[in-house]
Amino acid sequence: MPELAWTCGACGHHNIGGATCAACGVAKRYLDDPPLDLPYPPRLADLPAFYAALLWAAVAVLATGLLLTPGWRAALGLGPAFLALGAASALGAAWSALTSALWRRLFNDMQLEVPRSVRSGDAFDATLTLVPYDGLPAVHVSFTLVDNFYQHEAGGGVETRSRRLDRQVALLGEPLAGRHSHVLHARFQAPFPATRHTDVVAEATASLLGALGFLVPGLRFTARNLREHGGYFVSATVRVGWLRRTFKRRIIAYYVGADLYVG
Repeated sequence: MPELAWTCGACGHHNIGGATCAACGVAKRYLDDPPLDLPYPPRLADLPAFYAALLWAAVAVLATGLLLTPGWRAALGLGPAFLALGAASALGAAWSALTSALWRRLFNDMQLEVPRSVRSGDAFDATLTLVPYDGLPAVHVSFTLVDNFYQHEAGGGVETRSRRLDRQVALLGEPLAGRHSHVLHARFQAPFPATRHTDVVAEATASLLGALGFLVPGLRFTARNLREHGGYFVSATVRVGWLRRTFKRRIIAYYVGADLYVG
C-alpha cells in the first residue's frame, strides 16, 4: 500500500510519505495527536498529603512505642486498648494520605461525570476522564451502577443495604499514553425507583449520632454516611498496580405516570 503524502505542521515541508518529516524530523503521529502541555509530575516533597502521611506514621509509631512500654503508659494514664485503637487509626490515616499523594503523581486529572437525573428506562452515559503524566503499562477501569437503600428489621431498627444493578469493564490491563486525555464511557439503563432511599428512623439516628460527635469524632463520620447512604450511585474504579481508587456520583431516577416516583 503506497504511503500518503503529508505536510509537516511544524516546518511546512511537504513529505511524499514516511513516519517523520524529512526536513525537521518531527513524527507525523506527534503532529496528528500532540501531547497535552502538562507540567512535570509533582515530587512527593511538593505534596501536602505526603507530609500528612509522615505525620500520621509518626503518631502510629509513638502510640505503638507507648503500647509496648508499660512504664510510660502507666505514667501517662493511657490504657492499652486506647493506644491500640489510636495506633491502628493513625496507621490507616497514614496509608490513606500516602496513596492520595501517589495518585497525584500519576494523574494530572481524574473526573467522573454522570447526568444529575434520568427518566426510568432511559439509557445514560457515565464518562471517566483520565490524564496521566507519563505512560502507564497496565490500567484497569470498571463502572458499576449500585442501588443503596434502607431496610427495616424485625426489631424496629433500620439497616443499610446495597445492590449492584450493573457492572461494565472499560479497561482490562491496557496501557494509557502519557500526557493525553483518555475518555472512557459506560452506558447504563436508569432503574425504576422501587426501593426506599430515605428513612425517618435513619435520619433520626444520624441526628443523634451527629449530636454525640463532639464526644466521639468518629460518630460524625458514621452519621454522615448513614444520612447520605440512600440513592442510585455510579462508581468508577481505577486500578494501577496495587493502587486502587473509586469515584462515586449520585443520579436521580424518576418515573412520571399516574404517580410520580423518584429515587
